Amino acid sequence: MPYKKSEITKELVYKAALELMEEKGYRGATIRDICKRANVSVGTFYCYFNTKSDVIREIYLSGDKFFLEAVAPALEGKSCPEQLRSFVGHYARLNIETGLDIVKVLYNPDNEWFCQTRPMQSVLERIIRRGQESGELRLNWEPSQLVEYFFDLLRGICYNWCVCDGRFDLEERMAALLDLFLLGIQNEKAC
Repeated sequence: MPYKKSEITKELVYKAALELMEEKGYRGATIRDICKRANVSVGTFYCYFNTKSDVIREIYLSGDKFFLEAVAPALEGKSCPEQLRSFVGHYARLNIETGLDIVKVLYNPDNEWFCQTRPMQSVLERIIRRGQESGELRLNWEPSQLVEYFFDLLRGICYNWCVCDGRFDLEERMAALLDLFLLGIQNEKAC
């Protein structure tokens, strides 16, 4: 029973933090305001999160878990381009399901999670590595470097989606960019 109550409290704090970050932005949402909204003490906040950044971390952990447990197994047996298309489609839908307002919160200069290598990226690196081993992708670049470039492109589209207030189809835009990206990295014999 105490475990369930603590999970409920953590969820209340988490939701209050996200609501305030949506309303006031990352910097504008103070821990004191979050606690007031969740009707908990500041000490309670620190039982679950060390910083506001840890609230954002929860979003990333959820996405990484999804890519490791659901997306990666579903890629097996597909060609490299098919795997990349599936990865990009899942990535776009994950951002859409997260919601435009929360994605806007993620795109702030204080978000340390952008600079960290995460499990989602390791799924992409495995796709690229296998594609190079099978001859579907060129060997000109290290897989880790292609992952960086790939995420630069995907995040750039997400950022633009935020700036444009969601006025274009994120999934469609990412798929179109993937086609352009593939032209540059696919082995000509595999095309």
